Amino acid sequence: MDTLIPFAVALVVITVASLRYHLPPFLTLVGTSVLFGLLAGMPAETLMPAITGGAGRIFSILGIVIFCGIGIAQVLRESGRIADIVADIRGLVRRPLGTAGAAGYLLSVPLMCGITSFVILAPIVTHLQPDRQASKILLYSAGVAGMISYVLLYPAPVVYSTITTLDLFSGRPWEIDLVALPVSLLLLAGLLLVLRARKPPVELPAEPAPPTGGRNLRAWLPFLVIALMLAIGSLVPPLHALANINLALLAGLFAALATVTADVREKALARGTKNAGIIIFDLAGAGAFGGVIAASTFPADVTALVLGFLPVTLLPFVVAALVQAAQGSRVVTAAVTATILATIPAVATIDPLALVLMISAGAFMFSYVSDPFFWLLKRTTGDDFSGVVRNYTLPLSAAGLVTLAVALVIQTGL
Repeated sequence: MDTLIPFAVALVVITVASLRYHLPPFLTLVGTSVLFGLLAGMPAETLMPAITGGAGRIFSILGIVIFCGIGIAQVLRESGRIADIVADIRGLVRRPLGTAGAAGYLLSVPLMCGITSFVILAPIVTHLQPDRQASKILLYSAGVAGMISYVLLYPAPVVYSTITTLDLFSGRPWEIDLVALPVSLLLLAGLLLVLRARKPPVELPAEPAPPTGGRNLRAWLPFLVIALMLAIGSLVPPLHALANINLALLAGLFAALATVTADVREKALARGTKNAGIIIFDLAGAGAFGGVIAASTFPADVTALVLGFLPVTLLPFVVAALVQAAQGSRVVTAAVTATILATIPAVATIDPLALVLMISAGAFMFSYVSDPFFWLLKRTTGDDFSGVVRNYTLPLSAAGLVTLAVALVIQTGL
């Protein structure tokens, strides 16, 4: 149990450094990694290799994925094609609330960042309703819906980092979506029903969508290229290499770049590289924290503690929820939790699909002040704390509990 107190101290330090001193996540997580290692009594010759190795592992897993996703997002944003995508969705869905939810749900996975997709969508979504309160609900719809698909679906970074770190579903990762996709759609439908009940009693007529310069296939081209490569690679054995998500996203980025002018391409790459670099460094910090925890006796200590009160099947959910509460980033939660669980033999008894869903369920929980998206929603909507908790924190926690229930059903074989 010697590492449990250092771990608790580390969680407090992460929370205080993030909320009180606004330190960047990379510095916070790497600094906390050193602090945890020292408090846990790890020798320096073990501590620093664990930190650098953990950071390097995350970069190798998510570096290309994040860069390409953010790059595609910036190309679409600089070229104004996000408005085309929203207009196409609105033509199918019709209702503003459903349009906002569908847009957030669909874009967060290929763009590889739920926050980025929300930032891009927010100015467009607010034009779908002229009433301020109704517009605010649309923003919550886009934000929460984006998080649902981002946390549950492959190949978004949460699930991708989980299965890669734990070496699950080798060669058949899409099997996860056979269960995760229906669950996510069920959660999306529930979200829209709840938010619909919170709209103003009299719905004002929606304003026409902002002009987009004409709908065209180029707005969807990066996503079509990604989907086509993944489909061909999965269905044609000699071309299996095309199913590699890194290769597919690279192709999608090049397709996006090939359809815009030189000035748009230059701006998109400059801004995309900057944003991707920040995100990648933050995730590398998470890898450092996870690496040093995994190299300590913490996995054995927490297993012994949890198994004294709970069944081993709940261990992934409990660890993920604790990490999520401490630092707020869902990809960080998945990376750190998977790294810890990889060193615990008892976890091997859990069904792989149930294991992935339990980690995702924990990543939904406690999305409060340590979550950067909480503050982004508060600024964008102008809501007070209670409003953000009611429309963001609680729906995501409910999604976590539903996902946990599905995981337990799978685990028990019902």
